[in-house]
Amino acid sequence: MTAERSDEDDGFAGSFRVFAHHGLLIFRDVRSTETHDGYDGRVPVHARPDSVYLKVRNAVDGPVSVDVFEHESDDLTLDAVLFDGAVSSEHGEFVLHDPDNGISMKVITDSPGEARFRVSADAERFTAALRLQIWY
Repeated sequence: MTAERSDEDDGFAGSFRVFAHHGLLIFRDVRSTETHDGYDGRVPVHARPDSVYLKVRNAVDGPVSVDVFEHESDDLTLDAVLFDGAVSSEHGEFVLHDPDNGISMKVITDSPGEARFRVSADAERFTAALRLQIWY
């Protein structure tokens, strides 16, 4: 699922489609060393102050589409809100990747500290489409 885009700057940062072999995507500060000890994959989201684990459907079930926006708008939110909180970064640099780094996307906001972060999806379980919004 790709976001419809207008000619105006809508904060679109990027998108990709990936076969998530571990059924997991990670959004984190580029310098995070958090390992999410205790995460067992039973919940759709596992958050720490500087990183968020996102459970998605496994590669055998098909690809996952991801859209990232540096903007907040309810119009961008998909059917299920999986996370609506904060994530922090020492330098305003984040990376979104899978555990094997088969896909990796940098999101550079240039704003250090805590940012608002919303993750929505097409469904809470067997997620095939994610939309990430980060803003200050």
